[in-house]
Amino acid sequence: MYALIDCDNFFVSCERIFQPRLKGRPVVVLSNNDGCVVARSYEAKDLGIPMGIPFFKIENMFKSAGGIALSSNYELYADISRRIMSLIRQEFGNLEIYSIDEAFVRLPDNTALGRTAADFHDKILRYVGVSVSIGIAPTKTLCKIAGEYAKKHRKIYILNNKELISAHLQRLDVADIWGIGHHTARKLNFIGIFTGEELRTAPLKMLRAAFGINLEKTALELNGRACLDISEEENSKSIICSRSFETEISTPERLEQIIAEFVDSACLRLRQKNAVAGGICVYISSNRFNPKHIQYQNSTVINLETPGNNTARFLHAMHLGLRQIFRPGILYKRAGITLLGLQKDNTLQPDLLSPTPQNDKERSLMRAFDAINAKLGRKSIYFGIQASGIKHYIRRRLKSSSYTTSWDGLAVVR
Repeated sequence: MYALIDCDNFFVSCERIFQPRLKGRPVVVLSNNDGCVVARSYEAKDLGIPMGIPFFKIENMFKSAGGIALSSNYELYADISRRIMSLIRQEFGNLEIYSIDEAFVRLPDNTALGRTAADFHDKILRYVGVSVSIGIAPTKTLCKIAGEYAKKHRKIYILNNKELISAHLQRLDVADIWGIGHHTARKLNFIGIFTGEELRTAPLKMLRAAFGINLEKTALELNGRACLDISEEENSKSIICSRSFETEISTPERLEQIIAEFVDSACLRLRQKNAVAGGICVYISSNRFNPKHIQYQNSTVINLETPGNNTARFLHAMHLGLRQIFRPGILYKRAGITLLGLQKDNTLQPDLLSPTPQNDKERSLMRAFDAINAKLGRKSIYFGIQASGIKHYIRRRLKSSSYTTSWDGLAVVR
């Protein structure tokens, strides 16, 4: 049996741990530059506030109802997520982190499912202060269905009875099944498959011939046959770091300074994965929501001679790429980078013509660089192209304190 552990209203729940005044009140968390609603409390959902709506459209109504809006506090959410995932790993062993607030685990055979789930639900609430919903089923696809039901109706739901599974699938639109997008759903509708139950009972050979092996696996999973096992290893092939800016930028020097922060952050994540990358994609864009200004967007890819994770090499490549695509007279609103061609450092095939001793020096340098910043605080040392201090380049005027990641943000007892 598998279980999907999903935190309830995660961003809002993280804020409520340290701000009891938020409990029982409508709360929303906003996206970059305080633009759109990306998380809602149950009280905010009851007001009819949809996910993704621009906040200015509902601001007056929301505040008149006693609602509280907060900027995204990414540092806090990431730290709380790490604590929860650590507890899950301690309890169940291997886990597959599906998102910042979701994880799959495999439950041991002969486990008292309801009791185990209830005990762990209480443990997370007691140790961290976040409520979770737990869906249990024979496959990961059915776990997603059980998890959605648990979030809406009860905190724990076990979906392991054939008749019960069939009843759920009869009410479930095929487009709402995990792994099926709207494009595939339209094709399924065209051949007469509209519900999960119709997909479950469809001929497997027909599904494989028309849609490929992945949809056949989905149908098998709906029949209770596990085809997707727990995979703790991350197989990402790229690392992305991008932002929209609070104000538009016109100078290449300022734009380069900001993108350098993205490169620094992405390279740190690369080294934390014990991985290397073979190249970098740099992209910039004007404000597409301001038709009065010239519209422009472009990107370029710069490949390294040999894969690596040295921030200095990627900063140099970023500099070359930005100079290729920058156009004067444009007001830039968004930029970002993508590290491409990721692979594990210990599986890297060395180039016989590359200076191996120099590569060893680079690794030692970056280990010392990361160790100093880990001990003394982020950006205690940094590259000259970067700005001093921690800068986010986005508006977060309603951001709460960094309660768990900064000494200056510790909660004060009055």
